[in-house]
Amino acid sequence: MKTRYGAGTHVVGITLMPTFTSTDAGRTVAGFAVATLWNPVTGTLATVNNSIKASARYAGVIDMVPAFMSDADPTKGPAAELFPLGKVVGHPGNQDGVTTWDTMKLPASVPLGSRIIFEYQPGLWTSRTLIGRADNGDGTADYKVSEIFATNVQDNATLLAHGMNLDTSSYVHPVLHGVLRTVSRIPQSEKLKFYP
Repeated sequence: MKTRYGAGTHVVGITLMPTFTSTDAGRTVAGFAVATLWNPVTGTLATVNNSIKASARYAGVIDMVPAFMSDADPTKGPAAELFPLGKVVGHPGNQDGVTTWDTMKLPASVPLGSRIIFEYQPGLWTSRTLIGRADNGDGTADYKVSEIFATNVQDNATLLAHGMNLDTSSYVHPVLHGVLRTVSRIPQSEKLKFYP
């Protein structure tokens, strides 16, 4: 950055967040597992982040890791259980387990763009990404989903928002609720480091 834009460019470093595997599709913090490489407390990532914080290349460094991690376990990130959204209001389609569907009725308070996970049958969970919305004017909205396949959805299904997405075999990038949670937990004193 400084080579391209000049030595006086205000460059702020940011610590790196870990990745996880999950035994329950990212639903609970307990279900996350973190490899030694990505452990932000005792692993390789802790060493890398300490190097970032100590680097003279940056005008300042924002330590994002504490704001990102779960309160229950400082080595694991935000699981869906941290983002309760209520209950599925209306199940979609004809519920024959064969016919695909692309719309579901949810509380209108669920933000468009959310990656949701819901208990479609007792003890069974599935996820969808909300890509469209029509407000019903009664506290509910009909949401269009990007993943279109058949799932029998129980009435009043528990509804959560994902904090991270699954990239092939690991949960790598925060999604809407994970980003909003992290940004809201970064102290203003850290955010001020963006400004010279």
